[in-house]
Amino acid sequence: MLRRMIREAASGRALLVATILLAVGGGLGVVVQAVLMADVIAGAFLGGEGLSQLAGLLLALAAVAGLRAALAYFRQVAADRFSARVREDLRNRVFGRILSMGPVGTSGERSGELIATALDGVEGLDAYLAHYLPQTALAALIPFTVLIAVLAQNLLAGAVLLVTAGLLPYFMILLGRAAERRTKRQWRLLQTLSGHFLDVVRGMRTLQLFGRSRRQVEIIRKVSEAHRSATLDTLKIAFLSAFALELLASLSTGLVAVAISFGLLGGTLHLTAGLAILILVPEFYLPLRGLGSDFHAGMSGAVAAERIFALLEAPQAVATCGARRLPAGTPLEIRLRDVAYSYPGAGPPALTDLDLTWRQDETLAVVGPSGAGKSTLLRLLLGFAVPGRGEILVDGVALGDLDLDWWRRQIAYVPQQPTLFLGSVADNIRLGRPDASQEEIEKAARLARAHGFISALPEGYATQVGEGARTLSQGERQRIALARALATRAPLLVLDEPTASLDAETDAAISAAIADVARGHRALIVAHRLSTAERASRIAVLAAGSVAEEGTPQELRRHGVIYRSLVRSYYAVAEVR
Repeated sequence: MLRRMIREAASGRALLVATILLAVGGGLGVVVQAVLMADVIAGAFLGGEGLSQLAGLLLALAAVAGLRAALAYFRQVAADRFSARVREDLRNRVFGRILSMGPVGTSGERSGELIATALDGVEGLDAYLAHYLPQTALAALIPFTVLIAVLAQNLLAGAVLLVTAGLLPYFMILLGRAAERRTKRQWRLLQTLSGHFLDVVRGMRTLQLFGRSRRQVEIIRKVSEAHRSATLDTLKIAFLSAFALELLASLSTGLVAVAISFGLLGGTLHLTAGLAILILVPEFYLPLRGLGSDFHAGMSGAVAAERIFALLEAPQAVATCGARRLPAGTPLEIRLRDVAYSYPGAGPPALTDLDLTWRQDETLAVVGPSGAGKSTLLRLLLGFAVPGRGEILVDGVALGDLDLDWWRRQIAYVPQQPTLFLGSVADNIRLGRPDASQEEIEKAARLARAHGFISALPEGYATQVGEGARTLSQGERQRIALARALATRAPLLVLDEPTASLDAETDAAISAAIADVARGHRALIVAHRLSTAERASRIAVLAAGSVAEEGTPQELRRHGVIYRSLVRSYYAVAEVR
């Protein structure tokens, strides 16, 4: 994990090197300061020197102490900036990865867990990057420097330091493994709590409707209690580790003091050197003790990093796009030829040998029973998935050769459940084209038959809607989403079952609006209700992942076996309603 984190920290490598160099300077300052302090103490108590004789040494000691403080300050500043830069880079990469995975790649993920990883997980790396990672360099450099200085004065004291320096990491490893297991459990519970809590908040209205909200409160309480217990277990290990390291360092310092006393009694060690060694010994163990403390502080970040790296290394569902862009005004005829697609580990193929052409100036409706491949077709067209076999051609150019961002800007997409964001109605319509004027917004709203109810709102287009626009009906949200798509002025309009969850009256209003819009746009409509599909100029019927029938609505009503079956089923359900 340490090596992987250093590789991922390429964007802040210069700051990490600066942190290490400042740590080296601080380590050398420790030795110099200890020698000066020993000289001052020996001169004052053994040599009987006064303040005037020791003034030079005291000034030098003050200068070294000030230099060490400055080096420590700038080292921490560099470490904090290193952490901030790496976390910003990782957060951008995680968000970019989630966006690039698209709905296919994230279909098996819980949105709450992804949010916890991208926000809390990346933020949890601060202690690891700003403290633990630089401390590993300090724990290697400063004790080594002190050990060389002590060995030069007394071999026995140096041998004690050498042996105990090996024992400290051993205890750290034993305690660290126990802490790692508990921290992983704590992180898993946090992800579960985040994901479940978000799901409950989103479905609170439904839960209240069916009287299940109290049950969910009890589940959240249990998961929260398990997370609290796991956090306390982790803290127990951290405190035990700190106690063990402090105890071992204290015992080791006592052994070094015994070694120094033998040297002084035997006449093989001068008092000044002995004092210097005693002053250096705490500095020898301080970085190792600090490494143990920072290890526990950064453990949650290290565990989160495993999930972050797994997310960054997840298989990419979207192929690397090309850089080609077609000239403005190109007809953009789209042809799918022998296209097949299978979802990973999902049984039979979603599409098999699909041949379909979306011609210029044509409103194409795609219908079919559930599981026929309609949603998969849209994901392929929008670049969220790549055909396992076959090709998608845009005016003869393979979709994989086109600039994917450019291609998506050619498509105005209206999903079955559109999302409206916190802000005004005008802001939501302007979302796809921020520079759209008020006149253009109102024109798009009129085309979508949304201008009437928007004008009746308390502040018209300036009316604020909350997250998800709960105060608006589903039909009103759908028409605002249609207006947003039209405001982009994209040449291709794609609608995914725009009236599937609406009542008959709203269905008729939106179907009429779609019919008006389709006259001036190229539209592809994935239709659940045949009343919407029959307003198209051509209908393609999907069955078992391929086009079974296609033609005009009139042709399919006369000769389409599958289509007539769908018509009978549709009107039978409509009568029941």
